[in-house]
Amino acid sequence: MAELIKNGFDSIPQLEKNGTVHHLGIDSSQIGDGCILSSNLERIEVIKDSFDDAKKQAFHREYITYTGHKHGVRMSCMSIGNGCMPTEIAVEELRHVGCNRMIKVGSCFAIDPDIKQGTIFIPTGACRCEGATLEYVNIQYPAVSDLEAFFALLSSAKELGFEVETGIIRTHDGLFLESPYGHDGVEERIAPWRKVGVACVDNECATMFTVASILQMQAGCVYVVTDNLTTGESMDFEKDYDRRIKDIIEIATLAMAKLIKGEEYEV
Repeated sequence: MAELIKNGFDSIPQLEKNGTVHHLGIDSSQIGDGCILSSNLERIEVIKDSFDDAKKQAFHREYITYTGHKHGVRMSCMSIGNGCMPTEIAVEELRHVGCNRMIKVGSCFAIDPDIKQGTIFIPTGACRCEGATLEYVNIQYPAVSDLEAFFALLSSAKELGFEVETGIIRTHDGLFLESPYGHDGVEERIAPWRKVGVACVDNECATMFTVASILQMQAGCVYVVTDNLTTGESMDFEKDYDRRIKDIIEIATLAMAKLIKGEEYEV
């Protein structure tokens, strides 16, 4: 695999005796040509149920993997756990098993007061306010979405009739420091980022973008905004949450099919 990376930077697969990678518990025969990622174990069940067919490949640690077909291509979905280190592991080991395309689906909090709860948000890039990627490269290296993945997501949302917001997200390691359930001082923490135009906050995106970029993989992300930390507004979870998660799953799987097929698309 190393010869495929122009910069020569790659890790060595940590393999078990049966040939599976150590953390994900799968080998190259068990993964599709692209993978939909989520930090939520329960959400993976919803994603795999959206496939035409899906078979469980492994469940090891926080990583559960299903592989099947959607939109005429073979793809997988995988839980990656909460936070940046398990995300970094997933990106590295997906490369080890030959899967170089990934789209993360999930939820995030808005800090831009104009972004309403329930909005579909597709990040263009992320502020690297987490620790995992500092182990890879200094802070001057940007965390940006793969352009083909980003435009595939925009095109898919348009094709499915969904309006979206785009912009910069801030990835950080302390969930309870910037959430509706956070300690005192949430407003003081988010204000400097809001002033420079950051739209939302999450806990994984920057790590996925940075590591995937260094390893020359394709990575994109699509979120549902559940709460706005500036206005204090929250979505009606019982009424809207499940529906909106299914909406972004449809966007992500269609976008993944476009990437796998190498389709050209308009946005």
